[in-house]
Parts: sequence; C-alpha cells; structure tokens
Amino acid sequence: MRTPYQNKNVDPINPVNINAFETFCLNDPFHYHPIEFELTLVLGGQGVRFVGDNIGQFGNCDLVLTGPGVPHSWMYNNVDNNGSGHNVQVITMHFNRHIIGEELLNRNEFSHIKNLLALSSRGLSFNEVTSKVVARKILQLKLELDFDAFLNILDIFNDLGKANDFQLLCSDNYAFKGKIEEANKFETVFNHIQSNFLSKIKISEVASIISMNDSAFSHYFKKRTQNSFTDFINEMRLNHAAQLILTQQKNIAEICFESGFNNLSNFNRMFKKWSGITPLQFRKKNKKSIKSES
Repeated sequence: MRTPYQNKNVDPINPVNINAFETFCLNDPFHYHPIEFELTLVLGGQGVRFVGDNIGQFGNCDLVLTGPGVPHSWMYNNVDNNGSGHNVQVITMHFNRHIIGEELLNRNEFSHIKNLLALSSRGLSFNEVTSKVVARKILQLKLELDFDAFLNILDIFNDLGKANDFQLLCSDNYAFKGKIEEANKFETVFNHIQSNFLSKIKISEVASIISMNDSAFSHYFKKRTQNSFTDFINEMRLNHAAQLILTQQKNIAEICFESGFNNLSNFNRMFKKWSGITPLQFRKKNKKSIKSES
C-alpha cells in the first residue's frame, strides 16, 4: 500500500498540492479546510461519502469538489478475513484562489471557472462522463508540479467549469463555513462518531469529549450538519447497511444488527423511508452489483 504523499502548505507561493495513495480501508476523518478547495478522486471501490449535510454512496469513479469550510469524508472498507482486500486509489488536489488569481477569475473567459468555485460551497459531485474524462487527466498529473502540470490543472478546471452533469450535494440552506480555530474540535467529534456509530452511542458521550452539555452540543451539531445527532447516526448506519446488502450475502437480519440497529422491523421501516424500497427489494434491484462484487 502506498502511503499518502506528504502535505505541503497551500499559500500564495504554493497554491496547489496533490496527494495520491492506495488503500483497502479508507476511513477519512470528517474534516474541512478553512481556506482551501479540494478536488477528490476515488477509483475502484464503493462506499459512503459525507459532504456537508449530504450522506450518500459513491461508486467506482467518484469525483467531488468541495469549497473552503465544507466538511467532507469518504469511508470504504474491503478487508477480508485474511487482513487483505481490494485497494482503492485516492487522489486529492488542494488549492486556493491564487492558483488562477482574481484578475483572471474576473475576466469573462474565466467566468465558468469562477462559477464553479462559487458552487463548490455546496459540494459538487460529477457524473460518470465528466468524472472519467477528468480522472484520466488527473492520473497524468505529476505530484511535483512544473509548468506543464499547471497548464493541465487549468485544463481540468476548464472541463469542470463547462460540465453540466453535476449534482449539488449540500442542501439549499446549508451555510456552515468552518473557522480555523474550530477545526480540531470539529474533527474530534466526527472522528469519534465514525469510530463508534455501529455501537450504542449517546449524545452525552460525544458532547463530553469537547466539554459541552447535551443541549449545547445538540445545537452545535445541528448548526454544522443540518441534521440532528440521532438522524445523522441513523443515516450513517443505513448507508453502511446498504453497502453490506450490495457486497455481502448475509441475510437482512444479520445486516440489521451489524449496522447498529437492534430491531429488525424498525430497521426495515427506516430503510424503506430512506431508500423508497425495503432492504430485500434493494438487494433484488441491485443483484447484478452483488454478483460483480462476489
């Protein structure tokens, strides 16, 4: 497994940094970058993606742009009983507005890129056509940037800015923009949630980690995710259950309990409300995906 390329500061002198690594267990902390944009490409796996108040599944070629202050995370685990598994490839590009500069961004020729950066405040997920085209260009980038690499990055921005096959991930009213001084507190909370959401987890337990009472933490959490603590945990569990249904042959009852639920009928009801169909219907609808993963 390759280790992540070492981070470099993103500043006016070094406005972009590219990281690349491979892993069979991706458990990225739910975090944000106060002053940086991030373009993330995940290849070769299926898992759960968090962007702001959006929790969804990602496929074999996932391309997402997030703006400064927008929390994000990818979760993927394909470890077998022998401790090995199928790797996913992850490439992230962190950059700030200095990579182009305000003078160029304010020109008509760059208006589509300026609009792209503005929309990134809600997170952008690109569909298959654009993702595959841009993925090929990202894979050709050098980690150590030179003149040609900067031209290629501008070409990528041009493709993304002209694309019309994207989805805005965060809801219309999502407005949280993290501050630098709060980043560590925010990551501490979600690191704990991601490590424990499959077990019985109480709001008081998480609130105590950052020295808050339950009421204050509930308000803090809702403001930052647009979800109540309970709804957020259930959303994570339902996404986890959906991945198990797609990739494993276990029965629904086993998946229910392995996903943190303790009542099968309640799980079936919540899953149908969440996906529109029952867990069994979800499995039958996606049986081709199950066979390809087996």
